[in-house]
Amino acid sequence: MKKCLDLIILFFIISVCITRPAVAQTKEVSAPVDMRTLTGKVMVGYQGWFNCEGDGGKLGWKHWAQNRKKPFGPGNVTVDLWPDVSELDADERFATGFQHADGSMADVFSSANRKTVLRHFRWMRDYGIDGAFLQRFAAGLTSPVLHQNKDKVLSHVREGAKQSGRAYAVMYDLSGLKAGQVKWVRDDWSQLRDQRQVTDDATYLHHEGKPLVAVWGIGFSDNRPYSLGECFELVKWLKSSGCSVMVGVPSFWREGRRDAVNDPLLHEIIKAADVISPWTIGRYRSPDEAARHATRVWEPDQRWCQSAELDFLPVVFPGFSWHNLHGGKLDQIPRLRGEFFWSQITAANQAGCQMIYIAMFDEVDEGTAIFKCTNTPPTANGGKFTTYEGLPSDHYLKLAGRAGKLFKDKYVSKSPANKKTGHRLLIGYGEGLLELDEKNHTVWHYQNPEIELVYDAWKLENGNILFSHRFGVREVNTAKETVWDFKVAREKGKQEINSCQPLKGGKTLILDCGNQKLLEVNRQKKVTLSIDLPDGGKNPHNRYMQARKTPEGTYLISYRDKKKILELNADGDVVWQYALKDNDRPFTAIRLANGRTLVPNITSNRIIEIAPDGKTTWELNTKDDLGFQILYPVGVHVRKNGNLVVINSDYHYKKGMNNDVQAFEINREKQVLWKLMKADLEKDGKVPVVERGTKMPSHHLLSIQVLGEPFELK
Repeated sequence: MKKCLDLIILFFIISVCITRPAVAQTKEVSAPVDMRTLTGKVMVGYQGWFNCEGDGGKLGWKHWAQNRKKPFGPGNVTVDLWPDVSELDADERFATGFQHADGSMADVFSSANRKTVLRHFRWMRDYGIDGAFLQRFAAGLTSPVLHQNKDKVLSHVREGAKQSGRAYAVMYDLSGLKAGQVKWVRDDWSQLRDQRQVTDDATYLHHEGKPLVAVWGIGFSDNRPYSLGECFELVKWLKSSGCSVMVGVPSFWREGRRDAVNDPLLHEIIKAADVISPWTIGRYRSPDEAARHATRVWEPDQRWCQSAELDFLPVVFPGFSWHNLHGGKLDQIPRLRGEFFWSQITAANQAGCQMIYIAMFDEVDEGTAIFKCTNTPPTANGGKFTTYEGLPSDHYLKLAGRAGKLFKDKYVSKSPANKKTGHRLLIGYGEGLLELDEKNHTVWHYQNPEIELVYDAWKLENGNILFSHRFGVREVNTAKETVWDFKVAREKGKQEINSCQPLKGGKTLILDCGNQKLLEVNRQKKVTLSIDLPDGGKNPHNRYMQARKTPEGTYLISYRDKKKILELNADGDVVWQYALKDNDRPFTAIRLANGRTLVPNITSNRIIEIAPDGKTTWELNTKDDLGFQILYPVGVHVRKNGNLVVINSDYHYKKGMNNDVQAFEINREKQVLWKLMKADLEKDGKVPVVERGTKMPSHHLLSIQVLGEPFELK
């Protein structure tokens, strides 16, 4: 389950310089942490349990070696990841019996080393991690040597949190206790609170106005000797002594199955607490399984907690491997270059979770660490270790920091690849997709002979692209490999898919124009909801343009030929509608945070904002002098600041049409902030897109997404 002018200059350079680009995000010093609440935070578990021969702890190679009293080397090892110690000073490094390819001996660190723990907390600060739950294993509290070492690490953690402005809290792990020994926690906490006065620290984490203490290991079905009754008494005592309590429980605590005991007392214990944190390590092994777990377990767990007025803290982990510890398969749950980790973070966010716990910061034993680990472990003399798959050693720290932003503001970019604000764009056009950087340079381009009419496209939280095309909805990764594909019959004139929208739990909303149905489809391509739509006319192409599920759970449908917007509930009943003008053809409808609805109309070349009572509260049309011709305003994405980013499509090009401006951003005062020009999409005067049917150059932009802006406002 974490000389001296030269040093000052070096630290200054590291702090202020821009680091090299990385997949996750750039390193940056994070904002101060609010120590008053767990809500909105990304916390890590900090084991702090590593000792080395010669570190003063008299514990040998604890947690590095199977036998801590023997030399740490091949045949006597417990860890599957090797820490990156390149930044550590000489007095922080301890030589081992493992050799690198060049014959040099490999070093590790000790958690008993003050400088190293302080360094770990600086990493948390530098990468935007809010803080750590220090693991305090109750089973070692009666051993003077172990207890002294625990207190030493705690002292380092307190100092590290203070210096780096990070939050910390104590988490008691009950694993290894025997019957009647849970009371040891009560005695230890009394000593920490009353004598060491840890809760008086300005950086000790509080929740609901009280210091937060965690108790992990309650209700597991692995025949633990201590009882639920002991746990209940401990939780009640902690509450009565003025603490907020977090309980670490099994994944399936609510139903009392699999990893959880089926005992009503478990629910009573949970209800007596303030925060519940179910353990998930090994409960799923792939991004798809993580998404299913969020839908089937986390979401109903949260509803239960809401009714019981409890906070819910899900656990995420980057991967798992305990080959050297227990003989399992090396890299047993693959990291997939961060995809597995990020899939859980986004699943938790989509499930509505307001906080997250990462297991762990420093646990190289079971391969769950997110701190800096090397891709060149010492394997020259028989060592076997897993790596970060060639990624930078701080990759997972960056992702954790990005997660922190995600949970503090759900409207920040949900893709770990986004590093800057600006107008990085994903565009769907007549026969493919483009991703453009802030300078409107194409950085990614996707075409496929099966694809035409990309009316809707989204860059997802995992970095994949979801898009609709005439005969289906497809998800591809950045390597352009198809990872999910929903198809309808390829009958031109009879079938057409004009819209898709990513939903919570990995589902996708699909507008099936041919069959006049609105579908919610899961990752197994099973239709979980089907709504029969009011008739849209004879021509599938002109029936409906796009559909959007609102935050309230209703559905906005743009009826092209019927010239109206309908809002339906899940039963297909009309709950609101708006009739447009005769020359209007709506492309989409976007429900704004103020309750109004934004409607771009293609044939009338205008965008209107409509109040619930039907009044037009804002309009952009051809009478507005923008310095260029407004064409078809098809795809629109509303930014957090209220600005509109609009596709100015030349899809139905007519002679004399000025199609120089292909997209633009405009504010509410109708000032154009930037433009995507036709020349930006051409190279040496040639358009990169050629229609297969006519063989004529074409632009035909249809869908636009500003990466880093709210999904809900596209």
